[in-house]
Amino acid sequence: MKFLVTAAVMLCAGAALAQVPPTCDAQQPADKYQVLRRLSLDLRGHVPSYEEYIALDTLNEVPASTINAWLFTAGQNDGFKTVMRKYHEDLFWPNVSTVQLNNTNAQLTIKSFGGGDVEPAYSLSSAGRRARWRGVTDVNTSLGRSCGNFPTTFLADGGIRTQDSDGGTGITIKQEGYVEVHPYWDPVPTNTVKVCAFDAQETLVSRVAPNNGISCGDYRTNADPKCGCGPNLRFCYGPAAKVGNLIRTDMREQLNLLVDTVSTGGHPYTELLTTRTVQQSPAIDFWKKNLAANLSFSNVVSFSDETEPPIADRDFTATASNTWRPVDRGSDMHSGALTSVAYLLRFQTNRARANRYRIDFECQAFTPPSQLEDPVADSCNATGTDLTGRCTCRYCHQILEPAAAHWGQFSEAGSTLMSASRFPLTNPNCVGASSTFCGRYYVTNATDTRPGTLLPYQYANPDGGVDDIHTSIANSLAGGPRALVNADINNGVIARCAVKRAFEYLMKREMRTEGLQSDERQLQLSLAAEFTSNNYSLPKLFEAIVSRPEYRSIR
Repeated sequence: MKFLVTAAVMLCAGAALAQVPPTCDAQQPADKYQVLRRLSLDLRGHVPSYEEYIALDTLNEVPASTINAWLFTAGQNDGFKTVMRKYHEDLFWPNVSTVQLNNTNAQLTIKSFGGGDVEPAYSLSSAGRRARWRGVTDVNTSLGRSCGNFPTTFLADGGIRTQDSDGGTGITIKQEGYVEVHPYWDPVPTNTVKVCAFDAQETLVSRVAPNNGISCGDYRTNADPKCGCGPNLRFCYGPAAKVGNLIRTDMREQLNLLVDTVSTGGHPYTELLTTRTVQQSPAIDFWKKNLAANLSFSNVVSFSDETEPPIADRDFTATASNTWRPVDRGSDMHSGALTSVAYLLRFQTNRARANRYRIDFECQAFTPPSQLEDPVADSCNATGTDLTGRCTCRYCHQILEPAAAHWGQFSEAGSTLMSASRFPLTNPNCVGASSTFCGRYYVTNATDTRPGTLLPYQYANPDGGVDDIHTSIANSLAGGPRALVNADINNGVIARCAVKRAFEYLMKREMRTEGLQSDERQLQLSLAAEFTSNNYSLPKLFEAIVSRPEYRSIR
């Protein structure tokens, strides 16, 4: 009996072995249940239900209607929307959780001095503003180190009653108490926090020259001792968990909402990279209107673009889904996700922004030269800031600099579209200047190329004439990211790369389109042509790939 069982097992095993292809790369059709599982995981992000498996018993294959429903039917394509969000997060790397939005000029905190000495109330971290109000950075009197631990109120003229002393130093020290304020970041209207009265001043605009009439939430008015955090502390950042984290989370969601429009929203895939319109949440609106302009030029620069429509007052803590609103950013410099706040802050240099775009949507990556160049033998520059002529570097940068220039009108380490009123093309005052603003945005060295010029334009028209590379830089600056995208749409690069990316995601291997292994090049071109003719429908592209025999084979 034992022999008969063993023989039967060996016979079955032999039959199974006979079905195994002779090499690992030989394809063999997968059974219908494997195909169902694969489709569900790839298009919905989860395995099929028991009922879905059972429904397949009487069918020969997964019906096209099932795939169609998962991709195109409202309510049934929520899984595809989620999958496409994850798919594009793998492209965009949109984690901005470590980006520091605020600086000490606008950061409220309860400061600890050690030894149990803790401020009685919130106050601003900026040493300069603390000293401007009180005479010294830390008061250090018997009443406390900042404000005193006693309640106070604002005077009728907006002033604050203080207790003054000089402590024998000859410096008049002013010390106030605290006031209780409902902060904008708390959704419960009756909740209050203690805030030092100087920091909690509610003045809306400065009345001090040369910034008379400018919002007290603007960095230019930080020197005005009458400017504090404004009503409900609107001009200052509160606790990171309640303010900065929420803003950054919504930046990432804004990018995801753009993806939704082209995955399940019926819009062509190209709109992801070209639209001027984005969705903005109450937190992003509040940040742009009240917080972003209170900055330091050594940190992130993200005050509102002058092309953006005015932002109405919005409740920072509003959470209903319908509180997101569409905003036309007002300039053709804006180009879909490529100028979204999350993208610009995640990739903080123009070179990084261009490089990420090339990888994601042109399917291109730089290959460094095989050997170092010699300045004499190879007619290149050993030094200099123009990397398009630098030895060895030039091969990469002759491509990268014109591409990076498409983002040249956006602040690096920021998201602001640099208007001529705040960022003139030339600024003679910056030549030889040591200010943080000039050092960040202008050519300050008097002996460098085009001193006093806005840095992105330094080599757009270099002295001594314009060559092809520098003409390209000038054209890129004028066209913005949208010009780059439109060129890639017109020459088919966007379609071919989208096909390659989708194929690699679904097939779990690279598409063979180049070099010695290019047997799938014609397939790529065929799918790209179909993608284009279908008005760049992302769901239809995925449908076309999962319907192919390559997808439905064991791999």
